[in-house]
This record gives sequence, structure tokens and C-alpha cells, in this order.
Amino acid sequence: MRNVTRAIVFTVTVLVSYLCTGLLEEYLLGETERFRPVTATLLGMGVIVLIFVPIFSLTERITESIVASSLKHTSRGAGRIIGIVLFTLLVFATLFAIYLNKWFGLSLGEVL
Repeated sequence: MRNVTRAIVFTVTVLVSYLCTGLLEEYLLGETERFRPVTATLLGMGVIVLIFVPIFSLTERITESIVASSLKHTSRGAGRIIGIVLFTLLVFATLFAIYLNKWFGLSLGEVL
């Protein structure tokens, strides 16, 4: 069970960290007219590295505490295995909806 929790935490952390760095990337690309392309690229790469590491670390801690807490609550109410499955589906459905909207401008309702 511990390995499953670690895998869920790691996967969610990567996906949430990517969303955070994506927001930063959009901002930097919006500011490119103020800098030459080479300067903007170097600044962007540096900022992403400097920000991604702390964001990943922070996101991992937050995700781990949320997942652990949620798994405890769902496993009490619905049974351990069913609770984990339902929680995992909820988290991934939420992230799927966010990515679907970010990449394609679509909502889950439009797709279903």
C-alpha cells in the first residue's frame, strides 16, 4: 500500500509541478518582446530551473500530506481499497480536466 501511495504522490507532484512551470513559461513567453530571443531563452531556462526545484519539493510535500490525509478519510468511509481507487480516480479526473482545458480549451462536459 505504501508503494501505491508513493506512486500516486509522485505522479500528482509531477503533473502539478508541470502546471506551475507552465504558468511561468506562459508569463516568460509573454515578456519576450522586452528581451532578445537569446536573452529571453537563457533567462527562461534559468528561472525554470531555479523555480522548478523548489516548486517540485513544495508540491511534493503538499501533495503527500493531502494524499495521505484523503486516503485515511476515504478508506474509513468506503473501505481501504475502494477508497484508494475512488480518491485516485478523483485526483486524476481533476488533473485531466485541468490539462484538457489548458491544452485544448475544452471542458469535461464538452468532451463527454
